[in-house]
Amino acid sequence: MLIGGLAPQHRDAVRRFVNKLSAPVYAEPLSGLRETLDGIRNERMLERGDFDCVIRIGNVPTLRYWRDLDERYRELPVIHFSDLPFTGLPRGDVYPIEALPEDFTPRPREDDFDKRDRDLSERVNQLLDDEPQSEPAMLRDLANRIPPNARIYLGNSLPIREWDLVAPRDPRGFELDANRGANGIDGQLSTFFGWCLPSASNWCITGDLTALYDLNAPWIVPQLDAEFRLVIINNGGGRIFSRVPSLAPLARDVRERIIENAHDLRFDAWAAMFGISDRVIELRPDAEATSRFWSRYDDLWR
Repeated sequence: MLIGGLAPQHRDAVRRFVNKLSAPVYAEPLSGLRETLDGIRNERMLERGDFDCVIRIGNVPTLRYWRDLDERYRELPVIHFSDLPFTGLPRGDVYPIEALPEDFTPRPREDDFDKRDRDLSERVNQLLDDEPQSEPAMLRDLANRIPPNARIYLGNSLPIREWDLVAPRDPRGFELDANRGANGIDGQLSTFFGWCLPSASNWCITGDLTALYDLNAPWIVPQLDAEFRLVIINNGGGRIFSRVPSLAPLARDVRERIIENAHDLRFDAWAAMFGISDRVIELRPDAEATSRFWSRYDDLWR
Protein backbone atom coordinates (compact mmCIF):
# COMPACT_ATOMS: atom_id res chain seq x y z
CA MET A 1 0.00 0.00 0.00
CA LEU A 2 1.09 3.55 -0.75
CA ILE A 3 -0.43 6.27 1.42
CA GLY A 4 -0.08 9.85 0.22
CA GLY A 5 -1.44 13.02 1.76
CA LEU A 6 -4.61 12.48 3.82
CA ALA A 7 -7.16 14.84 5.30
CA PRO A 8 -7.28 14.47 9.11
CA GLN A 9 -10.84 13.11 9.07
CA HIS A 10 -9.74 10.06 7.05
CA ARG A 11 -6.73 9.02 9.09
CA ASP A 12 -8.41 6.82 11.71
CA ALA A 13 -10.31 4.82 9.10
CA VAL A 14 -7.20 4.37 6.94
CA ARG A 15 -5.15 3.32 10.00
CA ARG A 16 -7.73 0.66 10.90
CA PHE A 17 -7.78 -0.65 7.33
CA VAL A 18 -3.98 -0.81 7.10
CA ASN A 19 -3.55 -2.52 10.47
CA LYS A 20 -6.20 -5.12 9.67
CA LEU A 21 -4.91 -5.91 6.17
CA SER A 22 -1.34 -6.31 7.50
CA ALA A 23 0.20 -5.85 4.04
CA PRO A 24 3.46 -3.95 3.45
CA VAL A 25 2.66 -0.23 3.62
CA TYR A 26 4.64 2.88 2.79
CA ALA A 27 3.13 5.99 4.42
CA GLU A 28 4.46 9.35 3.29
CA PRO A 29 4.89 12.13 5.89
CA LEU A 30 1.91 14.08 4.53
CA SER A 31 -0.36 11.13 5.31
CA GLY A 32 -0.17 11.94 9.02
CA LEU A 33 0.24 8.21 9.66
CA ARG A 34 3.97 7.71 9.14
CA GLU A 35 4.78 7.80 12.85
CA THR A 36 1.87 5.59 13.97
CA LEU A 37 2.12 2.72 11.46
CA ASP A 38 4.66 -0.09 11.44
CA GLY A 39 5.39 0.56 7.79
CA ILE A 40 8.25 0.35 5.31
CA ARG A 41 11.01 2.79 6.29
CA ASN A 42 13.08 2.80 3.11
CA GLU A 43 11.41 3.87 -0.12
CA ARG A 44 13.80 1.78 -2.18
CA MET A 45 12.67 -1.39 -0.41
CA LEU A 46 9.64 -1.16 -2.68
CA GLU A 47 11.91 -2.15 -5.57
CA ARG A 48 12.60 -5.42 -3.73
CA GLY A 49 9.02 -6.35 -2.97
CA ASP A 50 7.22 -9.12 -4.82
CA PHE A 51 3.79 -7.46 -4.90
CA ASP A 52 0.69 -8.71 -6.70
CA CYS A 53 -1.04 -5.30 -6.68
CA VAL A 54 -0.73 -1.76 -5.32
CA ILE A 55 -3.38 0.05 -3.28
CA ARG A 56 -2.90 3.79 -3.26
CA ILE A 57 -4.75 5.74 -0.58
CA GLY A 58 -4.90 9.54 -0.44
CA ASN A 59 -3.22 12.07 -2.69
CA VAL A 60 -0.80 11.23 -5.48
CA PRO A 61 2.47 10.06 -3.84
CA THR A 62 5.78 11.86 -4.35
CA LEU A 63 8.08 8.86 -4.18
CA ARG A 64 10.01 7.47 -7.15
CA TYR A 65 8.20 4.12 -7.01
CA TRP A 66 5.00 5.85 -8.06
CA ARG A 67 6.63 6.88 -11.35
CA ASP A 68 8.08 3.39 -11.69
CA LEU A 69 4.53 2.04 -11.76
CA ASP A 70 4.19 3.78 -15.11
CA GLU A 71 7.57 2.59 -16.37
CA ARG A 72 9.09 -0.54 -14.82
CA TYR A 73 5.90 -2.09 -13.36
CA ARG A 74 3.29 -1.38 -16.00
CA GLU A 75 1.60 -4.76 -15.54
CA LEU A 76 1.07 -4.35 -11.80
CA PRO A 77 -2.61 -3.63 -11.02
CA VAL A 78 -3.29 -0.41 -9.09
CA ILE A 79 -6.41 0.49 -7.10
CA HIS A 80 -6.98 4.06 -5.93
CA PHE A 81 -8.89 5.31 -2.87
CA SER A 82 -8.79 9.08 -2.87
CA ASP A 83 -10.75 12.30 -2.58
CA LEU A 84 -9.11 13.33 -5.86
CA PRO A 85 -11.05 12.41 -9.00
CA PHE A 86 -7.97 11.37 -10.98
CA THR A 87 -5.58 8.45 -10.67
CA GLY A 88 -2.22 10.09 -11.34
CA LEU A 89 -1.56 7.00 -13.50
CA PRO A 90 -2.99 5.85 -16.83
CA ARG A 91 -4.68 2.85 -15.16
CA GLY A 92 -6.80 1.84 -12.22
CA ASP A 93 -10.18 2.93 -10.92
CA VAL A 94 -10.68 5.61 -8.27
CA TYR A 95 -12.97 5.05 -5.27
CA PRO A 96 -13.74 7.41 -2.39
CA ILE A 97 -11.75 6.78 0.78
CA GLU A 98 -15.05 6.01 2.54
CA ALA A 99 -15.31 2.96 0.26
CA LEU A 100 -12.35 1.19 1.88
CA PRO A 101 -13.59 -2.36 2.58
CA GLU A 102 -14.09 -3.53 6.13
CA ASP A 103 -14.82 -7.22 5.54
CA PHE A 104 -11.74 -9.02 4.18
CA THR A 105 -9.18 -11.65 5.14
CA PRO A 106 -5.86 -10.26 6.40
CA ARG A 107 -2.73 -11.44 4.62
CA PRO A 108 0.21 -13.07 6.43
CA ARG A 109 2.91 -10.70 7.67
CA GLU A 110 6.15 -10.84 5.64
CA ASP A 111 8.65 -10.95 8.50
CA ASP A 112 11.74 -11.35 6.32
CA PHE A 113 10.86 -8.28 4.23
CA ASP A 114 10.30 -6.26 7.40
CA LYS A 115 13.59 -7.41 8.91
CA ARG A 116 15.57 -6.41 5.81
CA ASP A 117 13.89 -3.01 5.88
CA ARG A 118 14.79 -2.45 9.55
CA ASP A 119 18.37 -3.60 8.99
CA LEU A 120 18.81 -1.16 6.14
CA SER A 121 17.32 1.64 8.23
CA GLU A 122 19.99 1.06 10.86
CA ARG A 123 22.68 1.21 8.17
CA VAL A 124 21.27 4.47 6.79
CA ASN A 125 21.34 5.98 10.27
CA GLN A 126 24.96 4.93 10.61
CA LEU A 127 25.76 6.70 7.32
CA LEU A 128 24.14 9.85 8.69
CA ASP A 129 26.20 9.55 11.87
CA ASP A 130 29.35 9.17 9.76
CA GLU A 131 28.65 12.33 7.72
CA PRO A 132 27.17 14.91 10.15
CA GLN A 133 27.86 17.81 7.76
CA SER A 134 25.99 16.21 4.88
CA GLU A 135 22.63 17.67 3.88
CA PRO A 136 20.51 14.68 5.00
CA ALA A 137 22.31 14.53 8.37
CA MET A 138 21.82 18.25 8.97
CA LEU A 139 18.12 17.89 8.19
CA ARG A 140 17.86 14.94 10.58
CA ASP A 141 19.48 17.04 13.30
CA LEU A 142 17.05 19.90 12.60
CA ALA A 143 14.05 17.54 12.67
CA ASN A 144 15.14 16.25 16.08
CA ARG A 145 15.34 19.83 17.41
CA ILE A 146 11.92 21.01 16.24
CA PRO A 147 9.60 21.12 19.25
CA PRO A 148 6.73 18.62 19.58
CA ASN A 149 3.36 19.54 18.07
CA ALA A 150 4.98 21.98 15.62
CA ARG A 151 3.36 22.70 12.27
CA ILE A 152 5.89 21.99 9.51
CA TYR A 153 5.57 23.17 5.92
CA LEU A 154 7.85 21.40 3.42
CA GLY A 155 8.60 23.57 0.42
CA ASN A 156 8.94 21.60 -2.79
CA SER A 157 10.66 18.46 -4.00
CA LEU A 158 13.96 17.83 -2.20
CA PRO A 159 12.90 18.84 1.34
CA ILE A 160 9.85 16.55 1.03
CA ARG A 161 11.98 13.60 -0.02
CA GLU A 162 14.79 14.18 2.45
CA TRP A 163 12.36 14.64 5.35
CA ASP A 164 10.80 11.33 4.36
CA LEU A 165 14.21 9.66 4.52
CA VAL A 166 15.68 11.11 7.73
CA ALA A 167 12.98 12.62 9.97
CA PRO A 168 12.24 10.82 13.26
CA ARG A 169 9.44 8.28 13.28
CA ASP A 170 8.53 8.46 16.95
CA PRO A 171 5.22 10.28 17.50
CA ARG A 172 5.85 13.98 18.11
CA GLY A 173 2.53 15.46 17.12
CA PHE A 174 3.90 17.19 14.04
CA GLU A 175 1.37 18.52 11.54
CA LEU A 176 2.90 18.49 8.07
CA ASP A 177 1.83 20.11 4.85
CA ALA A 178 3.44 20.88 1.50
CA ASN A 179 2.82 22.43 -1.88
CA ARG A 180 4.24 20.71 -4.93
CA GLY A 181 3.50 20.14 -8.59
CA ALA A 182 4.55 21.27 -12.04
CA ASN A 183 5.01 24.85 -10.81
CA GLY A 184 5.80 23.83 -7.25
CA ILE A 185 8.75 26.20 -6.92
CA ASP A 186 6.56 29.32 -7.20
CA GLY A 187 5.18 31.17 -4.19
CA GLN A 188 6.25 28.73 -1.51
CA LEU A 189 7.18 31.27 1.17
CA SER A 190 3.97 33.22 0.52
CA THR A 191 1.99 30.00 0.86
CA PHE A 192 3.74 29.26 4.16
CA PHE A 193 2.97 32.70 5.59
CA GLY A 194 -0.68 32.27 4.65
CA TRP A 195 -0.63 28.82 6.27
CA CYS A 196 0.78 30.02 9.61
CA LEU A 197 -1.52 29.87 12.63
CA PRO A 198 -1.40 32.07 15.72
CA SER A 199 -0.50 30.33 18.98
CA ALA A 200 1.40 27.63 17.08
CA SER A 201 5.03 26.88 16.29
CA ASN A 202 5.15 27.22 12.49
CA TRP A 203 8.19 25.96 10.58
CA CYS A 204 8.99 26.21 6.87
CA ILE A 205 11.73 24.00 5.40
CA THR A 206 12.63 24.91 1.85
CA GLY A 207 15.49 24.86 -0.61
CA ASP A 208 17.53 27.83 -1.73
CA LEU A 209 16.14 28.14 -5.26
CA THR A 210 12.60 27.89 -3.92
CA ALA A 211 13.34 30.73 -1.49
CA LEU A 212 14.93 32.82 -4.25
CA TYR A 213 11.76 32.50 -6.33
CA ASP A 214 9.73 34.23 -3.58
CA LEU A 215 12.09 36.78 -2.02
CA ASN A 216 9.38 39.43 -1.59
CA ALA A 217 7.17 37.17 0.54
CA PRO A 218 8.22 38.52 3.99
CA TRP A 219 6.52 41.87 3.29
CA ILE A 220 3.54 40.39 5.12
CA VAL A 221 5.45 39.60 8.33
CA PRO A 222 4.50 42.84 10.18
CA GLN A 223 0.85 41.85 9.73
CA LEU A 224 1.31 38.29 10.99
CA ASP A 225 0.35 37.34 14.50
CA ALA A 226 2.21 34.05 14.43
CA GLU A 227 5.50 32.59 15.57
CA PHE A 228 7.50 31.10 12.71
CA ARG A 229 10.90 29.88 11.57
CA LEU A 230 12.17 29.77 8.00
CA VAL A 231 14.74 27.05 7.36
CA ILE A 232 16.54 27.44 4.05
CA ILE A 233 18.69 24.53 2.91
CA ASN A 234 21.30 26.44 0.91
CA ASN A 235 23.23 23.86 -1.08
CA GLY A 236 24.09 26.28 -3.88
CA GLY A 237 21.50 25.27 -6.47
CA GLY A 238 18.77 22.82 -7.41
CA ARG A 239 20.66 19.75 -6.23
CA ILE A 240 17.74 17.39 -6.66
CA PHE A 241 18.75 17.25 -10.32
CA SER A 242 22.13 15.79 -9.41
CA ARG A 243 20.19 12.68 -8.31
CA VAL A 244 18.25 12.27 -11.58
CA PRO A 245 19.77 9.26 -13.43
CA SER A 246 18.86 10.55 -16.91
CA LEU A 247 20.98 13.67 -16.32
CA ALA A 248 24.08 11.74 -15.21
CA PRO A 249 25.64 11.66 -18.73
CA LEU A 250 25.80 15.48 -18.81
CA ALA A 251 29.09 17.12 -17.92
CA ARG A 252 29.00 18.44 -14.35
CA ASP A 253 29.59 22.09 -15.35
CA VAL A 254 26.82 21.90 -17.97
CA ARG A 255 24.36 20.36 -15.49
CA GLU A 256 25.16 22.90 -12.77
CA ARG A 257 24.98 25.90 -15.10
CA ILE A 258 21.89 25.02 -17.14
CA ILE A 259 19.80 22.74 -14.93
CA GLU A 260 20.85 23.16 -11.28
CA ASN A 261 21.36 26.96 -11.49
CA ALA A 262 24.43 26.82 -9.24
CA HIS A 263 25.11 29.99 -7.21
CA ASP A 264 27.07 31.43 -4.26
CA LEU A 265 24.27 33.50 -2.75
CA ARG A 266 23.47 33.72 0.96
CA PHE A 267 20.34 34.82 2.79
CA ASP A 268 21.61 36.75 5.82
CA ALA A 269 21.33 40.22 4.22
CA TRP A 270 17.89 39.35 2.82
CA ALA A 271 16.71 38.32 6.29
CA ALA A 272 18.13 41.51 7.79
CA MET A 273 16.37 43.65 5.17
CA PHE A 274 12.99 42.29 6.28
CA GLY A 275 13.90 42.29 9.98
CA ILE A 276 13.58 38.52 10.36
CA SER A 277 17.20 37.53 11.02
CA ASP A 278 16.19 35.87 14.27
CA ARG A 279 13.60 33.74 12.44
CA VAL A 280 15.73 32.50 9.52
CA ILE A 281 17.94 29.42 9.83
CA GLU A 282 20.25 28.89 6.87
CA LEU A 283 21.67 25.37 6.62
CA ARG A 284 24.83 25.21 4.51
CA PRO A 285 25.72 21.53 4.10
CA ASP A 286 29.16 20.44 2.99
CA ALA A 287 28.95 19.41 -0.66
CA GLU A 288 31.64 16.73 -0.41
CA ALA A 289 30.08 15.21 2.72
CA THR A 290 26.69 15.15 0.97
CA SER A 291 28.21 13.49 -2.09
CA ARG A 292 29.88 10.83 0.08
CA PHE A 293 26.62 10.15 1.89
CA TRP A 294 24.61 9.66 -1.30
CA SER A 295 27.32 7.51 -2.84
CA ARG A 296 27.37 5.20 0.18
CA TYR A 297 23.58 5.27 0.36
CA ASP A 298 23.35 4.11 -3.26
CA ASP A 299 25.86 1.37 -2.52
CA LEU A 300 23.45 -0.10 0.03
CA TRP A 301 21.06 -0.96 -2.78
CA ARG A 302 23.50 -2.45 -5.25
